Amino acid sequence: MALYRNGDAVFCQAMGRPKEHGEETRERLLEAAARILTEEGAQAVTIRRVADEVGTTTRAIYSLFGGREGLFSALYRRVAGTFAELSEAVPTSDDPVRELVPLGLAYRAAALREPNLYGLLFEGGVPGFTPSQEDCAHSLRSLYRVHDAVRRCLEQGRFPGRDAWDVTRELHALAHGLASLELHGMLGTRDEAERAWRDALPAFVASLARPAEPA
Repeated sequence: MALYRNGDAVFCQAMGRPKEHGEETRERLLEAAARILTEEGAQAVTIRRVADEVGTTTRAIYSLFGGREGLFSALYRRVAGTFAELSEAVPTSDDPVRELVPLGLAYRAAALREPNLYGLLFEGGVPGFTPSQEDCAHSLRSLYRVHDAVRRCLEQGRFPGRDAWDVTRELHALAHGLASLELHGMLGTRDEAERAWRDALPAFVASLARPAEPA
């Protein structure tokens, strides 16, 4: 409640309550939850544990996320947003074939930026957590960006006999396999892993130019 004077009259004005839990607390809670998820598994990500890691109260989690399910939903949208941001940042080209390798490398960059959450998005990292339709819409943005490039390739007659969604899924499968191996340390050093990506992606794109074999 604030008081102010206008001449001899004193007025009373109600003021909104300041936010008890702001964006900084939200980000710290998400970071803590992601770290616990990676290091100890989904069962260790409890409201009490995450709050204690940040030095706040469980009330903060309920206030910001509505509970444990909302916390996982926020984590899911966070990693999905990273994939969407980096894939959508790849410039479009008059020659859409030129977009495909950069889109694959954008996938790698997103996985490396969010290693603690990669499994949540693509590997069912939280038993019992089911993303909502709205969550899933966020996760599909990066896939749609790839599909758009592939569709334009087909419209130019670049990949004869191929289907846009089939090619999109194949590229995603390749990128997912490489990312999973790299995040588990199975592609060697960072430089060795990058060489694997830069060898595999162009080879896949080149293979698309060959006519599809009969079923």
